[in-house]
Amino acid sequence: MKTPDEWMRDFESKIADAQAKAAAVQQGLSNAQGSASSKDGAVTVTVAPTGALTNVRLTAEAMRMSHSQLAAEIMAVARSAQRSAATQVAETFEQVNGAGSESYRLITEYLPPAEEEDEEEELEPQQFGFEEGADQQQPPARPEPPRRPAPRPDEGDDSEFGGGSIFRG
Repeated sequence: MKTPDEWMRDFESKIADAQAKAAAVQQGLSNAQGSASSKDGAVTVTVAPTGALTNVRLTAEAMRMSHSQLAAEIMAVARSAQRSAATQVAETFEQVNGAGSESYRLITEYLPPAEEEDEEEELEPQQFGFEEGADQQQPPARPEPPRRPAPRPDEGDDSEFGGGSIFRG
C-alpha cells in the first residue's frame, strides 16, 4: 500500500505528464497547416489544421483556364492541402500518444483519401463549376397585381355633393 506522499508524487507526475502532452499537442496543432500547388503552379491553396481555407493564390496562367477547369483545379489542390494538414495533425497525435492510441486511430480514420494521378484527369469538368448560359435564363414572370374590385352600383344618395357623380354625362 502506498503512503500518502507516494500517492501524491504519482499523482503530480501524472499531471505533469498530461500537461506536457497537452502542450505538445497545442504546439503541433498551431504549426500544422497544409499547402499544395497544381503541377503547373497556377493554383496554390493553404489550409488550417481543420482543413479550412486560409489562402488561395492564382497566377495569370490560372486565369487562362475555363471556369470549370479552374474550379476543378482549385478543388483538387484544396483536397491535397487538406490531406497534408490532416497528416500533420495525425503525426502530432502519434508523437504524443503513440500510433496505437485511440486519439491517433480516430484521427487517421478520417484522413482524406490520397488522390491518384489518373483519377484527377477523370473529373467531370462541370462537377464544380456553373452551367454555361445559366445567367442567360429568363427571370420568372412577375405575378399579376391583384385586381380592383368592381365599383358598387350607385346608391343614389349623392345629394351632399350636388346630386350625382361628376363622371355621369
